[in-house]
Amino acid sequence: MSTIGPYSATGVGRPSLARTLSETRSQLDDLLTQLATQKKSSTYAGLGAGRTTSLAMRARLEAIESYDSVGKTVSTRINMMSTALTAISNLGSEYKTVDPNDFQLTSGGVSIQQAQARTDLQEAISYLNTEIDGRYLFSGRSTDVKPVLSADKILADDGEKAGLRTVIDERRLADLGSDGRGRIDVSELAGGAFSVSEEASGPFGLKIASLSSTMTGATATGPEGDPAAITLGVSGAPNDGEQIRIGLTLPDGTSTEITLTARVDPSATLQGGDFRVGATPEETAANMRAAFDAALAKTADTALVAASAMQAGEEFFNTPAGAEPARVAGYDGAYASDAERIAALQNASGLTTTGTAARTVDWYQGEDAGDDPRNTAAATVADGVTVGYGARANEDGTRRLVQTLAVFSSMTFSSSDANAQARYSALASRTATTLGSAEATADVKTIATGLAGANSAIKAASERHTAAKAIAEDAISGVEAVDQEEVSLKILSLQTSLQASYQVTSTLRQLSLVNFL
Repeated sequence: MSTIGPYSATGVGRPSLARTLSETRSQLDDLLTQLATQKKSSTYAGLGAGRTTSLAMRARLEAIESYDSVGKTVSTRINMMSTALTAISNLGSEYKTVDPNDFQLTSGGVSIQQAQARTDLQEAISYLNTEIDGRYLFSGRSTDVKPVLSADKILADDGEKAGLRTVIDERRLADLGSDGRGRIDVSELAGGAFSVSEEASGPFGLKIASLSSTMTGATATGPEGDPAAITLGVSGAPNDGEQIRIGLTLPDGTSTEITLTARVDPSATLQGGDFRVGATPEETAANMRAAFDAALAKTADTALVAASAMQAGEEFFNTPAGAEPARVAGYDGAYASDAERIAALQNASGLTTTGTAARTVDWYQGEDAGDDPRNTAAATVADGVTVGYGARANEDGTRRLVQTLAVFSSMTFSSSDANAQARYSALASRTATTLGSAEATADVKTIATGLAGANSAIKAASERHTAAKAIAEDAISGVEAVDQEEVSLKILSLQTSLQASYQVTSTLRQLSLVNFL
């Protein structure tokens, strides 16, 4: 068969023109798609050797986005916790300036400052019960459990379970003893002297700590023995203003002092602890004993009761992980009458932690395994970087605030009680000292500092992620993105080639034997 021109009629031996046009057109379509999408290919296979880099970098970006998402969530929680801790710290600092002499009672038998403390207690509890998306932030690992009971439930009894007020009352009775003198016995006068001794009452009541005297002709020996005892009296005539000082330790570990002061002037008005110098040493010693006994009874009804309440609060709130709260031993609620209950408590000789959880309100409801609270919640925010940001409401700083406000607001007073103001003053002073102490501030700051460290780690990780993300995106762009100028030139070249091919094709379609001849 004859041939026409350079192309065979059958196309044997070289690509057909139609196939060439089709391939060129396909190349042009690919280039136009690249220009429109700015991508070399819509599939990883089309990237050739660059697909490994693309896959690896995209996986890296997904990991970074996941880390950043976790970091943002955790950072939000930490910021909420930090806000709560700041508010709690500010609440506590307000009590540094509580005036112990401002004794204005409301109709409820509490001072104005106590009423405010009750409001602040409720506010502090609301901060510790902070919740985000169903997650309680101060409940340790039990994130679905509200960590702190309401103020009402903490203070009041719950069926057979004793609330704070009952625990305080039990401890008060045990510390005062049956005669209301703080478990201190004062003997009768014998030979111009009398003895003062502790009862063998375990942790309860007053403890004799020291004795000093500047009094002429005084008898002042001790303390000695176990239980401790001292001997007081006179063998001569003391001078006016001379003193004997008896140091006492209170149930909460604080100290107080009874000062006995000789007064020679028979017309002088006697203050607490003052006694008149009589005509004989025996008369003077009797006056000294009466002054001491009165001062002891007042100390017991004021400073001792306030200290007892603070110690009861410590035993109610500060319970080690897995342990039961400490309660006065010897009374289990089974007595037939209130008189029997009171007598059992007044004569108690120790504390017990056996079976007390079943009959004591548990103010903290969250998880408490005893380990580092920060480890109760953890999040991985970068490769090899895990931050701990857990917290428990019963940590020392937050627990101390709730405890002190609860004790301060729970006690009531009567304007007809001669010792009420002195008792209130002792309680208010302890509240101010506890909440205004450097220890209280430091403990809250310790929690806040741990959380701030976690937040700093998240921020640092985020900054590293920003840099790593830019590198990954550059790497992906390098293998996936097209050079617009290069693609445009290729398109122009293919368009020119196609145009020429179309012209050739058109000419060949018009070719015939007649035209050829």
